[in-house]
Parts: sequence; structure tokens; C-alpha cells
Amino acid sequence: MNSQLTQGLGDYNNLNALQSLKSASGSRAVAEVARQFESIFVNMMLKTMREATRSLNPNDEFSSDQSRFYEDMADQQLALQLSEHGGIGLAHVLQRQLSGGLTSSATPTVPAPAASTPTAPVSQAAVSAPDKQAFLDTLLPHARAAARQLGVSVRVILAQAALETGWGKSLAQGFNNLFGIKADPSWKGSSAGRSTLELVNGQLQRRHANFRAYPSIAASVADYVSFLQSNPRYRQALAAGTDEQAFVQALSKAGYASDPHYADKLRQIMASASLAGQG
Repeated sequence: MNSQLTQGLGDYNNLNALQSLKSASGSRAVAEVARQFESIFVNMMLKTMREATRSLNPNDEFSSDQSRFYEDMADQQLALQLSEHGGIGLAHVLQRQLSGGLTSSATPTVPAPAASTPTAPVSQAAVSAPDKQAFLDTLLPHARAAARQLGVSVRVILAQAALETGWGKSLAQGFNNLFGIKADPSWKGSSAGRSTLELVNGQLQRRHANFRAYPSIAASVADYVSFLQSNPRYRQALAAGTDEQAFVQALSKAGYASDPHYADKLRQIMASASLAGQG
């Protein structure tokens, strides 16, 4: 087996960890654990194939840290969707194994997927806890000032910056664009062209877009405040105030991002240990 794939599976303590979860959780949880493991397994296979493809064309002009970030996110979403709609059969095999190899012909009980399934950003697994903390420490003073100006929770600002930059990974490009704001015709400042993946009519498509570029993190945060305050479409989000759940839902509904799971991803980051106690 590919070493990268083996290592990835090892990070989840392989089947032994799933077996221990089974003993304490019951059959319904076993089905969910098996489904999640299958999603992890498929995602690692996709990642391995993606890396192999990139190695064949290392000088691809459309390849960048940003494009790789969104490609990896798309792969993770695909793996999740496959696992929710029958998968590749691995979940069923694991469920039978974890349930003690039951031979009943009854249809296995599998939890119905939620109407909007939260999906973890790639950055959650790809960035170390110290790097996440360093990113938050740098951003926190600016985020607090922005939160006071907007009248919202500082955690939603931190979560959005973490999601849009992969916990600061994209800042290495030097554009200081913390919130993924594009350079539309009204923008008079500097801009940078990048390849990006966008959801169009339910399909992920690669697009070339111009994004705003800033001289500093402070300038990016200040423009984010101005961007939300000057756009009527975000009035409902700002009206939510410090209600974090209402803010992220309204922000997504207003079309801040094309990703239908945008609000779920922000919620998951806010619920993570990295943002615990931030404020």
C-alpha cells in the first residue's frame, strides 16, 4: 500500500480504534463510524492520486497553493458525498466486522444523512495546532477591533479568516487577502489573479479570478469591515449581532461564497479547540 495512504490511515488509529468505539456506542453508532472511516479512506486515495498527477506536471502554471487547497477541499467533499450515497462498499464490510460478523439478512441500519452535512475544512487536518495558534495570535487584535465595529462576535471573524486562508497558509503568497474578497470593478486597489474552484449550477468548475491584494493584515481586516457594511445584501447578517449561528447562516444565504456548506464549515471551525475561549 502507498506509504502516504498508510500513514493517513494510521492517523485515525486504524480499525482498532473503531472497534473500541463500537463497544461503547451501539450498532447505530457503528454504522456512522464505518461510514466516516470509508470517507477518510476514499479521501486519502483521492489525495494520493492527486499528488501523483501533480508530480507528472510539476511546472503546471495553473498550480498554486491556493488551487491545491481548493482541489483538496473538493476531494474531501467528494469523499463525503460518496460515503453518504452508498460509497464503495467498505462501510458495509466494516460495519459487519465491528458488529461481530453478524450474518443476519436484515438491512443494516444506517443513519439518514442530515439535510446539510457539516464538512471539515482541509485546514483542520493539514495545519498543526501551534501554527493555528500563531495565526490566531497575529489576527486577534485586528479581529477584535473589527468585531466592535461590526457589532458581531470576534469568533466568526476568526473562523472566516481561518477558512478562507487555510489557517493562514495562503498568506504566504503575499496578498494578505484574509477573507477571499474578489477585486470587482468597484475596487481601486491592487489585485492578484488566481485560479480557483467555484460551485456553478451544482458543479465545481475551475475559474480564473482577480482577488483584492492588501499591503497588510490590518488593511485586509479594515476592507472586510467596509465590504460588509457597504453591501446591502449583508444587512441581515450584521443584524444578527453576536448571535454566531444566525450570522454565519445569513452570511452564507446572502451568497458570500458559492459553497453550499459554507456556514457549516464556519460552525465547525468555531466549535474546534483552536477557537475555544477566543473572544
